[in-house]
Amino acid sequence: MKHLVLAAALALCATPALAQQTHGDSSEVVSVPADDAVLAAAPGALSLTFEHAIVLTEVQVHGPGHTVIPLAFTASANAAATYSIPLPALSSGAYEVHWSGTGDGHAMEGTLHFTIQ
Repeated sequence: MKHLVLAAALALCATPALAQQTHGDSSEVVSVPADDAVLAAAPGALSLTFEHAIVLTEVQVHGPGHTVIPLAFTASANAAATYSIPLPALSSGAYEVHWSGTGDGHAMEGTLHFTIQ
């Protein structure tokens, strides 16, 4: 019986930690271009819209061959629900975007992909 009570207590203690880890799920962000989009032309900007305001701290774009694409992004000082990050001229190929931030005291991160034909 003691083992059952201990197991139940540990399960309850672990639940908030699991909720924090999944709080950064990419389903809470809408991006333009959309995740897995195949585009006929290169976008001029990356737009990220979150369910709730967050402080966006990092955005990285990797292009064909895992090349890091330089961005004119500066970590935000204030929380916002929508961010628009200008993109340099992009060539054809597959791109991966990594973002991270904080919202309501929780660390959040996500990855999205798009391809330019």
